[in-house]
Amino acid sequence: MTLLRQLMIVVVLIFVLLFSANFVLTVLESRGYLEEQMRVHAEDTATSLGLSMTTALAQQDNTNLELLTAAVFDRGYYSSISLIDLEGEALVTRTNPIAVADVPHWFTQLLNLPTPAGTSEITNGWTRLGTLTVVAHPGSAYRDLWRLTVDFLYLFGFIVVLSYGLLGFMVSLVMRPLRAVEAQADDICERKFPVQEQIPRTRELRRVVEAMNRMSQKLKIMFDSQIQLTESLRLEAKTDAVTGLINRREFDALIAAELQSESGPGSNLLILLQIRDFSKINQQLGFVQADALLKQIGERLKVALGTRNEAIICRRNGAEFAIFVPRINLELARLSLEQSFQQVASLQQLTDSDFLDTTHLGAAFTEYPIEFSLLLTDADTALRNAQAEGTNGTYFLIHGDSQNPVSDLVKQAGEWRSTLLEVIRSKNFLFHYQPVYQLRANGERTLFANEIFVRIEVDDQVISAGVFMPMAERFELLVELDQLIIDRALTNIEQNGPPIVINLSTYSLQNDEFRSWFYQQLTLHRHNASRVIFELQEHAVHLAYDDVRLLVQAGNSLGYQFSVDHFGSGATSFAYLQSLDVHFIKIDRSFVSDLDQKTDNQFFVRSVAQIAHARDMWLIAEGVEREEELEILRSLGTDAAMGYLLGRPGPDISLT
Repeated sequence: MTLLRQLMIVVVLIFVLLFSANFVLTVLESRGYLEEQMRVHAEDTATSLGLSMTTALAQQDNTNLELLTAAVFDRGYYSSISLIDLEGEALVTRTNPIAVADVPHWFTQLLNLPTPAGTSEITNGWTRLGTLTVVAHPGSAYRDLWRLTVDFLYLFGFIVVLSYGLLGFMVSLVMRPLRAVEAQADDICERKFPVQEQIPRTRELRRVVEAMNRMSQKLKIMFDSQIQLTESLRLEAKTDAVTGLINRREFDALIAAELQSESGPGSNLLILLQIRDFSKINQQLGFVQADALLKQIGERLKVALGTRNEAIICRRNGAEFAIFVPRINLELARLSLEQSFQQVASLQQLTDSDFLDTTHLGAAFTEYPIEFSLLLTDADTALRNAQAEGTNGTYFLIHGDSQNPVSDLVKQAGEWRSTLLEVIRSKNFLFHYQPVYQLRANGERTLFANEIFVRIEVDDQVISAGVFMPMAERFELLVELDQLIIDRALTNIEQNGPPIVINLSTYSLQNDEFRSWFYQQLTLHRHNASRVIFELQEHAVHLAYDDVRLLVQAGNSLGYQFSVDHFGSGATSFAYLQSLDVHFIKIDRSFVSDLDQKTDNQFFVRSVAQIAHARDMWLIAEGVEREEELEILRSLGTDAAMGYLLGRPGPDISLT
């Protein structure tokens, strides 16, 4: 029950008590007054009528007696008039029943007014002629009291309604700060930490609001400090102190995770850059200037690859750098190598005649997924070939030979376009499902959801999304392909099965037409909203935060759930978690691999779990391949997990 309703009940009860007491007193006072008035009126009437009847009674003129009696009685103010002679016989008798048409019967029964009588002795000189008795009729008194009661009730109702309105207005003014405090408390639970700008004038409420503001500010500082500490430790563990790029360990982990992922890249590029005889540069420039040169090289590489947002750049050791670019075609791969070389070789320190044989880049390109060790070997071979040529330069090597069965499936550009257009036309693609299990404290695990991985069939071979999705993006077919996949997934949801996880590509999320279409699909399939989880790449959050935030808000309002994939893999600040209302965080597999042997990654996972749980989010781990990894994840607070240990993607449902 609301405070307003409770206060109104109390006010009404008080009014009822006051009204009842006032009404009883008023009625009693009015009753006494009217009773006395009727008595006096009856006596006066008896006296005056008796005098008028003296002559007629003395002459025994009964007709005149009847006329005089009727003239008085017909006014309706008397219930009876009777004239009795000395022998006790009634000479004239008139009676009027006590009934009031416009007054409720229960009201007359409740008040039961008396009927006072007036008596007059009729004499002629010293001779008594008879006795006249006039009894007052209470009808007019009942009408006056009933009118008074009705007016009183109307007044009471008006006062109650007016009081309710005034009380509601006052309570609304008083409750406005309290409602703001309630909303502020809810926001604090969501880790939004607002501060109320409007401070109420009421002293008690002002103290409450000011206390809530202080608490919100301090909690925000604590939460931000936790996020900053986690981010700083993460950066410290994975960043090279000289250049600010990621270090070799982090680079290898990210690339391995990318290549092993079910949705990993098909075609990719690895570039190795080495400044030969860097010790000579140290001697000539000094350690400070040499470190500054390394930092400049890192900055120049970022400029060269600025349009390729997914590029990963690291300093491996000394004066050796590595660049990995996923989902890139052959033409852009060659261009990336050339731009990287031009940016670095044009540095003033490296244009000196003494350093014309110091800057070399080797690139290895593959159009299909291969192991990182093979790709690294190719890149190292390309680097040695570039160095063997004697001057600053590059060498580009394309991986692929007849010994790799997948190489037969690598299509030329025109063939890929035709293949993808046919897939879109025929809607001929496969859904493979990988289970996601909820981890329970007692060691048990239960199926929580199934994540969808898309496959196409080419020449009787099943091709993963990591191979054909980059081609679809290259030929600007990815938006149309994503629409078909999402529509098919939403249309074929199993009513009794677990929820499904649908990946949204970063490319499509940046497309206005796709977002407009996606909003329509959310509304169209809202009856299945509770069974759908949409997964966003953390990279997409960084690139199109405003669009992603609006999309998540729209989906949440309809009952859909959202997850952030590859969490922690990029340089994005965790601060977006305070305003992006997602339900799940899927930590990148680079933090999961060999987690039981890496204490720094354990600290990171535990910190992310605490941040997620503080926002009522689940933490999900991907890429779990060993039982030891699963157990340490469980102990660190991970809510769910997926990986080859728990189940490989399989064609549970084939949609063709």
